[in-house]
Amino acid sequence: MNPKSAKIAFCKACVVVVSLSLLITKTEAQMIGHLGVATEPIPLVQAKRPQRKLVTRNLLANRPNPGSKDLQADVSGINVSGKPAGTNQNTAPGSSTGTIAAVISPPKPSPTKPPVEAKPAPTTPAKPAVSPFDESLAKAEALLEKGEARAAVDAFRSALALKSDSMDAQLGLAESLFDAKDYSNADAEYQKAISQNPSSIEARRGRADTLYELNKYEEAVGEYEATLKAGASDAGIFNNYANALFRTGKRENRDRAIENYNVAIKKEPNWPDAYAGLANVLRVQKRLEEAKQAVEKSIQLAPNSSLAHTVAGRVYAELQDFNRANLEGKKALELAPKDPFVHLNWGGILYLQRRYAEAINAYVAAQSYDPTWAVPRNSLGNLFLAANRPNEALDELNIAAKLEPRSSVIHNNIGTAYMMLQKLDAAIANFQQATQFDQRNSSAFYNLGAAYFRQGKMDDSVNAFRRASELEPENSQFKAALNEVLKKSGGKGKDDKGKKKKG
Repeated sequence: MNPKSAKIAFCKACVVVVSLSLLITKTEAQMIGHLGVATEPIPLVQAKRPQRKLVTRNLLANRPNPGSKDLQADVSGINVSGKPAGTNQNTAPGSSTGTIAAVISPPKPSPTKPPVEAKPAPTTPAKPAVSPFDESLAKAEALLEKGEARAAVDAFRSALALKSDSMDAQLGLAESLFDAKDYSNADAEYQKAISQNPSSIEARRGRADTLYELNKYEEAVGEYEATLKAGASDAGIFNNYANALFRTGKRENRDRAIENYNVAIKKEPNWPDAYAGLANVLRVQKRLEEAKQAVEKSIQLAPNSSLAHTVAGRVYAELQDFNRANLEGKKALELAPKDPFVHLNWGGILYLQRRYAEAINAYVAAQSYDPTWAVPRNSLGNLFLAANRPNEALDELNIAAKLEPRSSVIHNNIGTAYMMLQKLDAAIANFQQATQFDQRNSSAFYNLGAAYFRQGKMDDSVNAFRRASELEPENSQFKAALNEVLKKSGGKGKDDKGKKKKG
């Protein structure tokens, strides 16, 4: 494969791919490809959790007036005469119904009818006074409902100080911290709630959403699964679960993400964000016609959705319809000029058109609007790799790795940069991490095989190329690499125990 065709393949699939014949020549030995999710944006929207039922929502509104007669004990049910109050009776002057009357003389029983026993009149019990805990909890929930998250945090802490085992106060505190974007402390409080009630849907779901915001996607997947097991079944939980599956970066989770987006859509057929998320993962899976249908549905349902238009821009760019891609990308920028997702997608659209200088600006803008997001760093790193600027690529990719330390994609790309710099030990270490974090990352196995080949470790090279071929049996490049190394090594590689495999 010549450099021109390699560049075309890179631009088409957002990857650098080179044949083994280039890898084993001295002049091109520093080149190495990386396949998979390289500059992929993740424009996903998490569904808002259903609002908790606030147990004290009307508590203060219904609080009794201390001066009301309703708070007095009702003693008018039976008077001294034995008759129900309100019957004709002699009373002391100035007395009134509802007070104890002075009785002059009891009535005599009839000679023919036995006396009828009087029944007590229904009484109105006194309303209890509101406890300090209830006061504090009601105040906290009112603040949370008004969106005053920081003030609600303090109020919920005050409530917990009065009643430390209150699940409502515990969940309220966790939710307030989440709304205040204090995700680490929110996670700690959700864990306390789960320890109180491991089957709590609210606690499990809240923690899952929190882990997602902390970029701990694999842990979030586990909590979403626990939430579903606990009985959650609304469209939002399936959408968020799909988001987390996709964000793990693992290839095996992409099809699972598609399945769960479809469940969300089945439950909520007119939800544009779910269609946009589905379109995004279909695009990554190269199911472009399906992606096109899904994103067009999203636009139809929400014509002014920046999410729908930005995903559409990427889909049409992948389809090489750059006129439509540019229109959609610019529309998204108009709708959401400070959205990092939109700028990242715009960078991808420009990148596929080889407008590298403009793409760099878009990626930098995405970074500025969300410094905690690893994907813009990874995308810019890949652009620098494409431009043969490995040192600048490493600067970006190392920051990305700190933001998402368990990303197989990022470590694969770091290994690529080290290969370009001919630092083989560092390259191999990162390729190995990439295969550990995602055992189905075929590109990482392919790159690992190439790095071992450069070190002369033929058996290890054969095994890595073989694994890449097993993961993508239709990939002719992987097959050619494996066959070529087998010819040069004269062996079959080693098995899992380090013994030579028999021909």
